[in-house]
Amino acid sequence: MRDDIVGICRFSFLGKCDWYETKNARADVAEMLARRAGLLYAPERLQRRFQAFETFCLPSVKAQTDADFSFWILTSPEMPQLWLERLYDLCADVPQIQILLSDERDTQAALRMPLRRAAEAAGRPVIQFRVDDDDAFSRHHVARIRHHARRFADLPAFAISYPRGLVVGSYDAEPVSYWQTHQAFLGAGAALRMRGSGRAIYAVNHFDLPKHFPAFSDNGGFGYVQTRWDEGDSVATIVANFPKWFLPLSAEDFQSALAEDFPFLQGADLSFVQRKGAA
Repeated sequence: MRDDIVGICRFSFLGKCDWYETKNARADVAEMLARRAGLLYAPERLQRRFQAFETFCLPSVKAQTDADFSFWILTSPEMPQLWLERLYDLCADVPQIQILLSDERDTQAALRMPLRRAAEAAGRPVIQFRVDDDDAFSRHHVARIRHHARRFADLPAFAISYPRGLVVGSYDAEPVSYWQTHQAFLGAGAALRMRGSGRAIYAVNHFDLPKHFPAFSDNGGFGYVQTRWDEGDSVATIVANFPKWFLPLSAEDFQSALAEDFPFLQGADLSFVQRKGAA
C-alpha cells in the first residue's frame, strides 16, 4: 500500500486556528473575524506575505526531489480578488498544488472532507505535513518523510520532526540577521499520520505531538528556513524576538548552510524581511 503525502499551508485563512486571538476567541466571533480580516488583507501585509511565499514556500514545493505528493493551500474567499488571482496564477503550473478556497471558519472543518477524500483514494489516512506561507522546507523533505514512513509501516499513527533549521529575521526595522536553531516539533515541516481520515494535523499543537503519537526526530540535514519578522502573526513575536537557543550566523555562513537543502534560496533577495522605513 502506497503512502500518500500531503503538505498543508494556510495562506491568510480567515477563521479559528492556532493563532492566539482566534484560538482563544470566546465572545463575539464575528467581531473578531472582522478585525482579523482587516489585518490579514491589508495591502502592505499581503505584499510582504506574497514576497515570502514566492521566495520561500513556493520554490520549496517545486524543488522536491520526490515529486509524488500533494500540496494544499487553504485560504478564504475574503482575500481580495486581485491577490487571489495572483495566488492562482503563481500556482497554476505546479502540479502538486491545489488551492482550497473555503468559507469555513475553522481549520479542521475546512480540511475534513479533502482529507477524507484523500484517505479514501489512498486506502488509509494520508501523511500530512504543515508549513506556513513564509516557511521554506528542505528539497529532500518529502523523500525523507517517505523513507521514514516505510520504517514505520506497521504503525497506524506516528509523528516526525526535523529539528535542525535556519532562521532569517528582522524586528522593528533592524537589519536582517541570520540564525541556526534546533527545536523539535516546530510547526515548520512537522509531519503526522493519525488515526481517523478526516482529522487535520492542526488538531494537535505541533509541540505536543510527541505526547500523543509515537514520535521520531531526524537530525540529518536542515529541515526548514523560518522567517521571524514583526507581522503580528504569532504569539512567538510577543514572547521573544530571537530565543536563547538561536545561534547567530554571518551572512556568508547562512549562504553556505543553504547549499544542500535550500539551493533555491542561495543569493535570493531577502531584504523584504526588514520592514520599510529602516534608517
